[in-house]
Amino acid sequence: MPPNNPLYPPDFRAAPIFPSTRKRRRNPRTVSMPERVGPFARLVFAEMARQRVTYDSLEERSGVRRATLKAWRKKNRPGLESIEAALATLGFGLVPVAALEALDHPELAGQLTALALKMRMNIPQTWAALIDIGIEQKLLRMRADERAAILAEHESRLAGIAANDNQKRRRKAA
Repeated sequence: MPPNNPLYPPDFRAAPIFPSTRKRRRNPRTVSMPERVGPFARLVFAEMARQRVTYDSLEERSGVRRATLKAWRKKNRPGLESIEAALATLGFGLVPVAALEALDHPELAGQLTALALKMRMNIPQTWAALIDIGIEQKLLRMRADERAAILAEHESRLAGIAANDNQKRRRKAA
C-alpha cells in the first residue's frame, strides 16, 4: 500500500538546489521572482498570495518593514528574525529538521519513518509534532510552584524595563 503523502515535501532538499532552466510565466497577476530567491522567501510570497495578504498588512502584523519584504524579491536575503516573524504571521513556524540520512541511529530513522507513515505526515511535520508533544509534556510535569517561580522571575526582570510609552512600570507592593 503506497503512502498518500511523501515522507518529505517536494521542496525539501538535503543537497543544494541548482537553478532550473524553466521559462518564466508572463502572467501579470503572478509575483515574478528570480531563481536565486531562497525557499523561505518563496514560501512567504506564495502564502501571501494564497491568503491574500498585502505587504501593508504583513508589515503591520509582523513588524517587518514593507521595503524589507519587497527587497527579498530582488536584492536581499532575509535574516532569521525577520523571516521567522513573517512566517509566524502567516501561520508557519521555522523548525530545523534533520534528514533521515543525517541521523546517527538507523533504528531511530526507521521508527521516525514508521511514525510518519502511521500519522500520514511527512518527516518535517512529524518532527514538529514530536517537538510540540515534548513541550506539552514538560509543561504538564512542572509543578505549580515551579511555574509560579518562573513567572515571578519573569515579572522581576520586567520590573526594571521601561514600558513602551516611556513610563516606568509600577512595582508591585511586596
